[in-house]
Amino acid sequence: MPRGERPEGLLGLLAEDLRTVVERDPSVRSRREALLHPVLPALWLHRAAHLLHRRGRRLPARLLMVLARAITGVEIHPGAVLGRRVFVDHGAAVVIGETAVVGDDVTVYHQVTLGALGWWRDNLRPEGERRHPVIGSRVVLGVGATVLGPVHVGDDAVVGAQALVLADVPAGAHVCAPMATVSPRRPRPPVPSPDERRGSMDPDSTVLIVGATDETVRKAKELGLRVLLLQHPTKVTAEQEELADVLRVLDYTDWAAVEPVARSLREEPGFRVALSITEPGLENAGRINDLFGLDGTGYAVTRRLRDKLAMRRHLAGLDPSAVAAAPLARREDLDAFAAAHGYPFIVKPTDATASIGVLRVGGPEDAEQAWETVERLRGTRTDRVSTMYLLQDFLMEEYVEGPEFSVEAFSFAGRHVVVAITEKFGHHDSFAELGHAVPARLDEPEQDRIRASVGRFLDQIGLRDGVSHTEVRLAARGPVIIESHNRIAGDLIPELVRGAYGVDLTEYALGWPFRLVAELPDRPEAYAGACVRSLVSEPGRVESVEGGGDAAARDGVLDVRITAKPGDTVHAVRDNWDRLGLVAVVGPDTTAAIRRGAEVIEEAIRIRVAGEDGRTWFAHAAEAGSPAGVRA
Repeated sequence: MPRGERPEGLLGLLAEDLRTVVERDPSVRSRREALLHPVLPALWLHRAAHLLHRRGRRLPARLLMVLARAITGVEIHPGAVLGRRVFVDHGAAVVIGETAVVGDDVTVYHQVTLGALGWWRDNLRPEGERRHPVIGSRVVLGVGATVLGPVHVGDDAVVGAQALVLADVPAGAHVCAPMATVSPRRPRPPVPSPDERRGSMDPDSTVLIVGATDETVRKAKELGLRVLLLQHPTKVTAEQEELADVLRVLDYTDWAAVEPVARSLREEPGFRVALSITEPGLENAGRINDLFGLDGTGYAVTRRLRDKLAMRRHLAGLDPSAVAAAPLARREDLDAFAAAHGYPFIVKPTDATASIGVLRVGGPEDAEQAWETVERLRGTRTDRVSTMYLLQDFLMEEYVEGPEFSVEAFSFAGRHVVVAITEKFGHHDSFAELGHAVPARLDEPEQDRIRASVGRFLDQIGLRDGVSHTEVRLAARGPVIIESHNRIAGDLIPELVRGAYGVDLTEYALGWPFRLVAELPDRPEAYAGACVRSLVSEPGRVESVEGGGDAAARDGVLDVRITAKPGDTVHAVRDNWDRLGLVAVVGPDTTAAIRRGAEVIEEAIRIRVAGEDGRTWFAHAAEAGSPAGVRA
């Protein structure tokens, strides 16, 4: 039958389905063989069930499709509309919802879902409103593709394997999920018994890790490395005890305690390099590398990055236009700095993280309060500080006006690759970070300027190998470095990079010293957008926390970290520790991911907070409309 003619009646449509199987499945060579195609019964039973459904005979229509699912594993609601010559290859676990519409000549591979956004949203729609996608003609839906909600996929589009579609797709477009990276690896050796470990390790494949999470140790083992772990007594876990080949428990921030242990481990069983990707372990990992002349990053470079005043002084010696900075030891220093550089300016600890103690001194009226805050914080070790040492020294530096971004980079023997530029969202009255998104929505020239600035900075600071996380403000004079770290970022940013670019920065940090990972291209390409949204609330007390597991199971969710617990006091947002949780998601692009993160929080997470007046409310997604540093 010519392709433009419509087959007569149901039998003609079924015959056309049979011919389509022969034409489009290269493993089928005849119509007789096509009768045994695993998906054909589902298509044929749906054709009949759809007619019954349209005539109001919903129960027998449903029974036919229950039979189809039992036979083929394909689940198509009898209300769905399927066009002509729809070809379902393999078909296992295909799901097509009630109001979905599939055009002519569409190809559907196994595990494809044409679904809705959830009953909690769809039950609010007016009766008869469409809940499922419309798929145009000649569309290809790859293995595991998921298209959710009343979106439209245009004619001739291709939705790649594992892609998640939550917005309309233009005709002819290609939608691609993050692609896996392929890295050459050594075969993973068998894990020896505890009695066999000592003396059996090859120093050339052994790493000394100073402080680590379970994930870090696990990934090192997956790379085939032998792991010597120095861990703080408060951080040891059962998984680390099981996975580490040698575990030494001590205060790894104390060099006097670390040095003799490092000397002993260097002698037996030996190791090739010391490294850390957690803030408190960086300096002593550098000292170990210096002590034994190893290839890893040394103490001098690490100290320049950790000590923000040392970084400013180092850059001032290389660039006359560098940001001015000075130590803050006395109350009078604030007035002297203002006289020399004007208002506003910044006061912050020299080596803290997470926006702890960062203050903006806008004028003389702010100086006294800033000094009182510094005096209160100096010498403290509170639960609001993520590091395992005291807040000691503070500095003052010029305030840089402009939106803030972070740059996730990796250096390969002096070649600096900017993997991702991260858009940051900040609180309007503090320096707390309320969200992150990749790739940042910047014009290409702005991206080029940031890349060049970060590469120049890493050269000046002396970092040649490994991961770095650099914070940049895009000022009127161009990109300005705020601070940097030779470790991975926090706030689930590594999960965003992995979700959008397919690059695992932790794996690279562990594998590169042993050349177990391939060098990245100069400009890695993002295959999706990804975002972290934070949960915040007005002050009160947490009554209950629910929905974290539900949120983690939602489509597109990369990770959920809820820090709030019943009984916790909720403060006004001053720094990152006042957030109640984080949700990381992936989407087709950055804007869609930002929107998806808020949807997951709104639909799934219930953190109930009570105020002093007896009112209760739920925590909500923090606003993500202003890049960090742009004040409302």
